[in-house]
Amino acid sequence: MSRDIRHVEIGVADLARSLDFYRDLLDLTPGEGPAESPGVAWLSAGPVLLKLVETGDGDLGGWVNDDLQRGIRHIGFKVGDVDLRAERVRDAGVPFTLPPLDAVGGVRIAFFQDPDGTHLEITDNYLRYHRVASPELAERERLATLSRPRTAPPVFDHVAVTWGGLDAALAFYRDTLGYEVIGQIAQDEDPRGFLITYLLAGPAVLEVFTFTAATTPSPWTADPTADPTAHPGRRGFRHVAVAVDDPEKEAGRLVASGARVAADGLLVDPDGVPLALTGTA
Repeated sequence: MSRDIRHVEIGVADLARSLDFYRDLLDLTPGEGPAESPGVAWLSAGPVLLKLVETGDGDLGGWVNDDLQRGIRHIGFKVGDVDLRAERVRDAGVPFTLPPLDAVGGVRIAFFQDPDGTHLEITDNYLRYHRVASPELAERERLATLSRPRTAPPVFDHVAVTWGGLDAALAFYRDTLGYEVIGQIAQDEDPRGFLITYLLAGPAVLEVFTFTAATTPSPWTADPTADPTAHPGRRGFRHVAVAVDDPEKEAGRLVASGARVAADGLLVDPDGVPLALTGTA
């Protein structure tokens, strides 16, 4: 049964400005989503789409750049060369929240934000996991890196989420949604007791952040209206869409596993990540 990450919805204040950002800086191309409406644009990021929704006035809904806050933390793109892409980011006047550096696990990374504060990562190379759960999936990642040209444009790689506990996260995403664990990276020098667990979610990866330090609740709340033409004002991450064969049946399974149904019809996982279920057709 398919349960792949299909797209990530992002709220933006000015759709034209955000299209310039994602097309010119990240080289994403126009994509086709399940529905077209005014104030909505779809962009192709390789195997996963971005859905940009113009919100007008609004804010990040309580999201702050602190990974101890549960919920969606960032989305990441694989590139051929982080430093090469970072030159374009710098030349465009976009500040880094984390300048390019060599990270634990053998990858090079950098972080910055889109014009509305959505947190983005670019990364190159492949992970040398401290614990490998699936040698086959780890080797697939390594081979994909070796075949990626240095000038390759960004391709959607992962969604990062923070949970309050790993066992609960695995019960929901591995045992209920069927995502396979690839491996883990322990950030041993981080005093917060930072562990990243990587799960394959179809064409993308779900990075689950857990800490021995205390985490804070997700700020996500339901949109004030379910009217799809109103484009309520929350900017930044709005939900992760998962393609399933039978959305109604799958919603029942997820609710039985601890998800709740929000007022606007979205599901919310037990630690505050909003999910939309879409058909596979």
